[in-house]
Amino acid sequence: MDDAVSEYERHRHAPDHWALGRFVAPLSRWDELSDAVRKLPDSGAAWPVSLLASAADVDRISSIRAMGDEHLVIDAVESRAESVAEAGNTAGLVRLGIDVFVEVNVSADLDAIAAELNRIGAAAKIRTGGVVATAFPESRHVLRFLRACQNAGIRFKATAGLHHAVRGEYRLTYEPVPPTGVMFGFLNVALAAALLWFGRGDETVLAALEERSPDSIELTDAGVSWRDERLTIAQLDEVRSEFFVGFGSCSFREPMAEIGLEALPRA
Repeated sequence: MDDAVSEYERHRHAPDHWALGRFVAPLSRWDELSDAVRKLPDSGAAWPVSLLASAADVDRISSIRAMGDEHLVIDAVESRAESVAEAGNTAGLVRLGIDVFVEVNVSADLDAIAAELNRIGAAAKIRTGGVVATAFPESRHVLRFLRACQNAGIRFKATAGLHHAVRGEYRLTYEPVPPTGVMFGFLNVALAAALLWFGRGDETVLAALEERSPDSIELTDAGVSWRDERLTIAQLDEVRSEFFVGFGSCSFREPMAEIGLEALPRA
């Protein structure tokens, strides 16, 4: 925990700190996280935290928030659900008045679960990878998840396996001789979500998810271009606000370095 806290603190003061999101940690390690942050010389503004927790943890989270912490603020919870009933059980977390992202299995009844998340006011979460090749869903399953979220009118985030900008075969761990596998790029997921949001068909969205050429995607002050598709900054802002809110990664530096955004100011 000390290493993760020190690294996050460095990122908070880096030129590209504008892209840094919440510190994600399990509820079971809250005390450890709090102690580690208190050791910092000057942590500045309170850190935004997203807790990994279950629906049964609502009282514990409520208690922590009521006590307050000058160094940490819980403004999101990430939970899991395998069924409509489990999704409904996270309503208590939503009533805390914070963002709730519910991770769903891509083989589950996504339409029904997404509709339930809409009913209770929660967002969805998809796991797009892991440390073994079998942890990565097929493109058609990601598309199915995106469609379910769009049809239900809910936002989503993605997590795991998104260190790289564009889809390709990469190492899955940091071992000396690591296993490799085909990983989604975070630009693939973002582009696919934006295209879907603005009415493109399944064939186009799948092609975006499976794009492997970095040269096919151009990011400019005006927006993004991909092959014959164009999306403006205003459109991307809408998607960021209403649909694809962000992605989690155990590395902050790698994704930023891949698209050369380390020194850019916040727009």
